[in-house]
Amino acid sequence: MLLDQTGIARFAERHLMPDRVKVTRGSGEDMLDPETGDLVPAPPLLVYADRAGLYAHQERIRGKGSHDGAWVEEVRPGYRMLMPLSAPEVQEDDSVLVEEARDEQAVGRTYRVTALGEVSSFPVLRTVWLEEHNRKAAS
Repeated sequence: MLLDQTGIARFAERHLMPDRVKVTRGSGEDMLDPETGDLVPAPPLLVYADRAGLYAHQERIRGKGSHDGAWVEEVRPGYRMLMPLSAPEVQEDDSVLVEEARDEQAVGRTYRVTALGEVSSFPVLRTVWLEEHNRKAAS
């Protein structure tokens, strides 16, 4: 029996991507504000605004301790964002804003893309690694 790649991709989009995100990219350029005459950062470029799924992931990192040189293990929280195959490629340092989510505490949080999206010989979705940038203030 052959796996139906398109069917798996549709299933993943329907069941694993319940949230809506906006991915933007800073241009790194300045523009002239005509009202003030000042140089101000150019508005970010909209890369993607649609469905995604955010999933927590803990990363374990081993390194030498600063005091006695012993190996220590650090656990850093990270996130994995799942996107449809049709989504454009995101780049490191792109910003992700959660606009709608099943978990209402996720709405308003922003993340930074930490690595290029993963690729696969049997692609059914895009996987992008993130770190939390900030949280909205508690109301």
